[in-house]
Amino acid sequence: MRGKQIPTKLLFTRFLAFFIMLLTSIQITAQNEEISPNKYRFKHKSELYKGTRLQITAQLRALKNDSKFVDIPDEIEQELHTLFIKAKKQPIPKYYKKNAIIFLNALYSYEDFANIYENALYEVVKKVKKDMYVVDFKFERQFTKAKVSLDRALNEDFSNIEKFDQLKKDLIDSQTKLSCHRWMKKKFEKYKNIDIVKNPDELMKAFKKSEGVYVYRLYNENNIEAIRPYLENQIIDFYYKKSLPEINTEILDLQYITKI
Repeated sequence: MRGKQIPTKLLFTRFLAFFIMLLTSIQITAQNEEISPNKYRFKHKSELYKGTRLQITAQLRALKNDSKFVDIPDEIEQELHTLFIKAKKQPIPKYYKKNAIIFLNALYSYEDFANIYENALYEVVKKVKKDMYVVDFKFERQFTKAKVSLDRALNEDFSNIEKFDQLKKDLIDSQTKLSCHRWMKKKFEKYKNIDIVKNPDELMKAFKKSEGVYVYRLYNENNIEAIRPYLENQIIDFYYKKSLPEINTEILDLQYITKI
């Protein structure tokens, strides 16, 4: 005996009911995932951060370790790291979001500062490089005059010890100044473009890092116009001190005056 056949209309109704239940289940699951305490979602600037706390923290860590932030001065890096750790440890989404945004604001503020710092530093490098050509003759002339004055004093009046000591000091000072200047001039002659501050050599990298904290303070105080004059004074002093162990004052190439 053949069993009862279910009417086509009833089959369709059952299928439709099942399909609606399935869609509803999927929607509820999606909504639960969205509001789940294990899910995080927020925007910063144009970037969307979405996922688990571990996933977003990994994004934040990768951003913090990006190559453009490698030369951050230690003091500033520690501040950023503290903000990162504070965000990382927040288990509640709204507090995690709040602290993550604080960290991102600080990080991107540093990026804005870095652009201003690097542009100002490059302008200073160009100016110092130009000035070194201008004062080169001046330093050589000071040295030759000091040498002539001392030689004349030795020949004419050796008995005046005080005068002799002062002239000898003037010669040593001018000789040292010219030697240091020539050492610095050679360094700056190699600095051709802004790459020297974006991808600095060891000297420029050390200078850039040593002055970063103070320049950052000027930036935060909105004292941008003070950055270039400050850097110009500091970079000359920095390179001058670095040159002292490297120079040999007994070897000087006189480029303008052949006889003294």
